[in-house]
Amino acid sequence: MKLFTKYTRINLLVMVVVFLLSAASTYLLTNYVLIREMDGDLSGIHRRIQDYYAQYHQLPAGHALDEEQVTYEPVGQEMKDDEFTLVTRYSQREQKMHNFRQLVFTLQAGDRWYKVTIAKPLEGLHHLSRAILLVSLATILLTILAFLLTNRILLRRLWQPFYDALHAMQHFKLGHTKDLHFPATTTEEFAFMNDSLGMATRKAEEDYLLLKEFTENASHELQTPLSIIRSKLEMLIQDEHLSHHQSEIVRSAFAAIKKLSRLNQSLLLLTKISNQQFNNPEEIPLKERIEDKLQQFRELWQTSGITVSSRLSPATIRASPELIDILLNNLFSNASNHNTPHGDIDIELQPRQLTISNTGLPLALDPLRVFSRFYKGEQHTGHNGLGLSIIKQICEVTSLQPAYRFSGNRHSFSFNW
Repeated sequence: MKLFTKYTRINLLVMVVVFLLSAASTYLLTNYVLIREMDGDLSGIHRRIQDYYAQYHQLPAGHALDEEQVTYEPVGQEMKDDEFTLVTRYSQREQKMHNFRQLVFTLQAGDRWYKVTIAKPLEGLHHLSRAILLVSLATILLTILAFLLTNRILLRRLWQPFYDALHAMQHFKLGHTKDLHFPATTTEEFAFMNDSLGMATRKAEEDYLLLKEFTENASHELQTPLSIIRSKLEMLIQDEHLSHHQSEIVRSAFAAIKKLSRLNQSLLLLTKISNQQFNNPEEIPLKERIEDKLQQFRELWQTSGITVSSRLSPATIRASPELIDILLNNLFSNASNHNTPHGDIDIELQPRQLTISNTGLPLALDPLRVFSRFYKGEQHTGHNGLGLSIIKQICEVTSLQPAYRFSGNRHSFSFNW
């Protein structure tokens, strides 16, 4: 959910709650004030009845008053307190039942006591309360509508520099973006964000260039002494004066140097792929590339007694030719090195999928770690465990989707694009 949507929802919820509470409070307060005003009017009528009797020595007739309904009922004794209540009575004017505010008190007329009931209709009070509620609801709706329109127009403009900065960052690539431009803004927070992003990208670019330079230098500096050591060990192996024990020691050292050299090359290749140094994508006819690789590996497979079957349909992929060549080399080498004696390899190419399966040890690899660096399904293998990691790295930069499956003593790797 976008920040703008979250902000709008929270504000709307707060506004609705505040307005509803305000409307309810206004209604209750208004109702309370009007009831108190009506109670004051009824008390005034009470005094007028008392004054009328004191002046004329008789109770006033009900029709002599305005809208109030006044009744007199003889009682045996005086009531202690006046009583205000809400009742429902029949209204002669409206010809239907209505709510009334009623005051009941006792009045002595001569030697008799009368219970006097004064009732005044509440039609005006309810109309006013209803009008207050309707006005409050209308105000809520209009305020919410104005808020939504204002947010849609104003907030989108205020947040536009933020989205422009994100758009610029999406197109930033290490080693390929010389100068990153952020839109000018007068908002202090966005200006600070742009400055921070600019500093971070420049620092990342500098670190990338240093890492790239280190990688290139390491490639030359490490390979040269390794080549010299291999050459010297090869000369020692051919020396006829070495004893059998010495020859075995030299051969062991030579094998270790070869393994170290392969490891160095694999790590350097991973670094180059991560640094996006293979950035020359083009449309590659995958069927022709695979057929060429089949010819290159055919002699190795014949020597190992491995049977190869292939079903190739025309397919193309947009990627770096060097990376596709490395990918196929690693896939075919992996299927060969981890096969069983006189096993088989099956290769299937579809327009959007490549699948390579081979016989192997009857033990599934860990699907969560199969593409991790230095992961080895066979703990005592002589390989460095970087082949599948290189394949995974190539898939990430070429938008390939790798998958591993084990079924019927066969290990299958599929790639979709």
